[in-house]
Amino acid sequence: MKYLQILFVKKIGVDPVSGENMIMTSDDFFTKNKDNFDLVFIDGLHTYAQVKKDILNSLKILNDGGLILLHDCLPKDYFAHAVPRSVIDWNGDVWRAYVEMRTKNNLDCYCCYADHGIGIIIKRNNKNILELKDNAFSKMKFNFFFQNYKNLMNLKEFEEVVKLI
Repeated sequence: MKYLQILFVKKIGVDPVSGENMIMTSDDFFTKNKDNFDLVFIDGLHTYAQVKKDILNSLKILNDGGLILLHDCLPKDYFAHAVPRSVIDWNGDVWRAYVEMRTKNNLDCYCCYADHGIGIIIKRNNKNILELKDNAFSKMKFNFFFQNYKNLMNLKEFEEVVKLI
């Protein structure tokens, strides 16, 4: 299969320590930014609260049909998920923010098995909305995630994701 090549006209990297173009926090970037984007890649603080904030800020500057790619959505065990960080390979609770976005009508969300789980959030009508009885996303337990991750994450293989995009 021939894989997609993404050509960038403009690429901005934001990191408070070693940003490609901008050495600042994502909060500072979103406060100062005036541009819109077709693609945003979030691989930041790995906590539910900050990832949710980054997603919501990204949606404000994302063109219709644009994509947010969210790294670290599939923690392999409790320690990879636990906040604060206690292990080298750490995902944090990114999955909670992704699961919350899956419940929105205007966001179409998929998760690819690649590289610790890549969440794909597309700014378009949700084709497979997640309905949950309990919407206390910040308090969801890892055990709940572990027992339900296939449904919660709307998991897809890479080839399926390419077709869906």
